[in-house]
Amino acid sequence: MPTTWSRRSFLLALAAGSAAAVTACRSEPPGAIAEDGSVTVDHAFGQTRVPAPPTRVISAGLTGQDCLLAVGVVPIAVTEWFGGQPFAVWPWALPALGTAQPAVLNLDGGIDVEAIAALDPDLIIATNAGLDQDTYTRLSDIAPTIAQAGQDAFFEPWKDQATAIGAAVFKHDQMQQLIADIDARFTTLGTETPAFKGKRALLLQGSLDDGELVTTPAGWRTEFLTQLGFEIPEVDATVPRDRMAEVLGGADVLIWAADDAETAILAADPVIAEQGARNVFTGRDLAAAIAFYSPLSLPLVADQLPAMLSTALA
Repeated sequence: MPTTWSRRSFLLALAAGSAAAVTACRSEPPGAIAEDGSVTVDHAFGQTRVPAPPTRVISAGLTGQDCLLAVGVVPIAVTEWFGGQPFAVWPWALPALGTAQPAVLNLDGGIDVEAIAALDPDLIIATNAGLDQDTYTRLSDIAPTIAQAGQDAFFEPWKDQATAIGAAVFKHDQMQQLIADIDARFTTLGTETPAFKGKRALLLQGSLDDGELVTTPAGWRTEFLTQLGFEIPEVDATVPRDRMAEVLGGADVLIWAADDAETAILAADPVIAEQGARNVFTGRDLAAAIAFYSPLSLPLVADQLPAMLSTALA
């Protein structure tokens, strides 16, 4: 694993594929409150019992803060991924953060167990944190710890992460409603925009990697596009320069998750430039929202991207 997780690192890891999640089975539904007032959450290393609604929660992974803030839980510490935002919280989540000023951790040298211990948490959210068994054990000695659901130590499916976090903070029903509302929002937008139906969309990294095109494979990361009505072409995760024109030409719309500097470079590339109006350059915040893929960032995607796609297809 890279020691510093940039957005590019994430996209390359995603393109390489991920293992299927394997979750323990229990008779109780997720988020069920036991007779003693606790909840139990299943994950890759077994089960974690949270004895009561937590008040000092740390988000030790790259995107967990959004899930916490979405259900009104303000963490005492968050973890920086990319972008250098205030308190590692992007604009779509700032209203939920309010005036809080959580500590900011990072994963440059792995999970900083000592720093987490010094903050005296009563719950540690370590989904999307690259957690291994040894680190899980060390964190569990500090406070109840929620690990990834299965073998995807980074960037497991967003609904799995959100469901686990919602259950751990005693907000299961609220989180499930948020998930359902987001699904309904994209599905409704698709119904209201018949021009999307059956069109082919490629979600692409915002820069070429050593001259190669990096695509987002069909799966949970492109679910919002299929909910809108698009089809995702089956293409290789990385495409060499000599096949770029062929692959790009096989889609009806090309979504480049690129900031302004990346957009300028991409737009100057002759193979990309010849795709014309089919190119959709997201800009920084929308690219970040697609990367975070969270209960708070997805509404921003729904607000901004469909209109851009409609323009590209006009």
